[in-house]
Amino acid sequence: EFLKLLERETMRSSVFSPRLGIASIVSWACTFLISLAYVSGKSELPRISPEFRVKLFDETVVTYKDIQGKVTVIDFWGTWCKPCLAEIPDYSAFYRDYKNKGVLFMGLAGESGNAEKVRERSKRLNIDYPVGAPSRAEFKTIGKIRCYPTTWVIGPSGEIEEEFVGVIPGKQKALREIVDRLLKEYSAPGADSR
Repeated sequence: EFLKLLERETMRSSVFSPRLGIASIVSWACTFLISLAYVSGKSELPRISPEFRVKLFDETVVTYKDIQGKVTVIDFWGTWCKPCLAEIPDYSAFYRDYKNKGVLFMGLAGESGNAEKVRERSKRLNIDYPVGAPSRAEFKTIGKIRCYPTTWVIGPSGEIEEEFVGVIPGKQKALREIVDRLLKEYSAPGADSR
């Protein structure tokens, strides 16, 4: 059912705006080039800003202080990004499996129009995890996002432990292994149902 919805959304987007097709090509190219940098060992993890502050659609405000002491996963995506949209079912499953294990998960849409457009699109896509559409000012407090999709795994120390850029084979398995390792290492206190 999700794939049919994704196909319908993709067809709608590509019919009304040729730019969206180009955006997907740029996203794939960016993924490829950044993946080469990781394979060659020439890239280092970005740093999350201590000024990190975003407001989610459920009105929750998440700050750098809120992610301290928790394993946090942030999916940076775009409503125009076909590879990002393809990952939604995997992230929904991840969210359902980890929300009661003390893992904070959120999807932050970038370069996708205003918050109302992103909220509507999120509903149409049946996204069941917390989502936000940070303003440009909020994105400045987040840190450097090189490409969409990008996923950060942030350890309880507030440091980015892993960055996944693009849709990489085995990404969901690797994500779960890293999160499980961090949960064991830091034995996360309590569960957060966000």
